[in-house]
Amino acid sequence: MDYFILVAAAAFGAALGSFANVVIYRLPREGLSINNPRLSFCPRCKETIAWYDNLPLVSYVLLLGRCRHCKASISPQYPLVEGIVAFLFGLGAYHFALSGQWVIFAISCAFCLALVIITFIDIALRIIPDVIDKPGILLAPILSFAAPALHLGGFVQLLNWLGWEWQVSTPFSWSDRGLAAASSALGIAVGAGVTYGVGVAGKAVFRKEAMGFGDVKLMGMIGGILGWQGVLITFFTGSVIGAVVGVGLMIIAGRKDPHIPFGPFLATAAVLVLFYQSQIKHFIFVAYPKWLAGM
Repeated sequence: MDYFILVAAAAFGAALGSFANVVIYRLPREGLSINNPRLSFCPRCKETIAWYDNLPLVSYVLLLGRCRHCKASISPQYPLVEGIVAFLFGLGAYHFALSGQWVIFAISCAFCLALVIITFIDIALRIIPDVIDKPGILLAPILSFAAPALHLGGFVQLLNWLGWEWQVSTPFSWSDRGLAAASSALGIAVGAGVTYGVGVAGKAVFRKEAMGFGDVKLMGMIGGILGWQGVLITFFTGSVIGAVVGVGLMIIAGRKDPHIPFGPFLATAAVLVLFYQSQIKHFIFVAYPKWLAGM
């Protein structure tokens, strides 16, 4: 049964990955919408793509990466997005669905799908669409109310540290759910506030734009889902990943300023924190300090 759930989740993810490709291509472009035209089409010859040529992952292989009509190459981004979403949905099923946390599984899938769409749009056009992150910010407290286990623990730790002892009920009480929504709101404020502050400070120091406002809204959405602890770890982890990739590109390509958008690194870090927050915290606060002390 576990294998069936994992495979079904991955297959569903591949299908939604195909939908994500539609959103990635159409959303930022004028004259197109997600449902207009209704059917998928080749970006080169504009011919409608038949359903049997639009099967996630499979059709790309069968068509040898080319359009059936004009023989133009199909971007490898299409199977890449489908494969990534399939993997993330399978990972979500492994962490949440197999243990019966179906609501958190659904939220994690929607969260990962949004992050994948944001990542590829930001890479291509260096914009983060408001139509994704703003609704995410508004929905986050509601989703946290529905699934308090999403990040209630971090807020309870904060309250206990401040001297307000809070006992979480089993099952969750209405008070617990309200506290989870408040935790989400705090995460939004911390995520957006820290990113905005870093952007202002960076602009003052380097005399150029250090952080776009799209990143501020993205971090607000991430904070709403992951909470104040999760969003701080996301910002730190994303900064480390971005620095490593940036230095690597400068060494390999010899470019002094790679001009890489920060959004994809934040999105990658958010996914890592979603599934492996405790392991990342252990590495940052326990394993790494021990390693430094032993040097």
